[in-house]
Amino acid sequence: MIEEAKLDSFNIPVYQPTVEEIRHVIQEEGSFYVQRLEIFIQPLGESINDGGDDSFLDGNLKAESVAKHMRAIMEPLLSTKFGAEVINELFIRYEKKTMQLMEVEKLECGNLMISMIKTA
Repeated sequence: MIEEAKLDSFNIPVYQPTVEEIRHVIQEEGSFYVQRLEIFIQPLGESINDGGDDSFLDGNLKAESVAKHMRAIMEPLLSTKFGAEVINELFIRYEKKTMQLMEVEKLECGNLMISMIKTA
């Protein structure tokens, strides 16, 4: 679907600092006092269904939800690099792969919560 050279040259360097590193940078800068800093882990794709009750989405809808969220984040970058014509097929395949992975393991994501107070 895409040129191998484009794929080989695609790189998104990512650094994920630890909670301690985040706390240290904030404290070192000195403008804020960290009141609370936590990472909350939650199952990926969990959300309330459209009916408004507390039941969760089934596996297919969870995978679709994950794919839609990832598409919202990544589509501009991917379409610029690989072309808009491959995006639909890419995320159809991503959704299927996500569904397969959800069948064999629990997917999770982390959310960072920081409560800070401005110092004088």
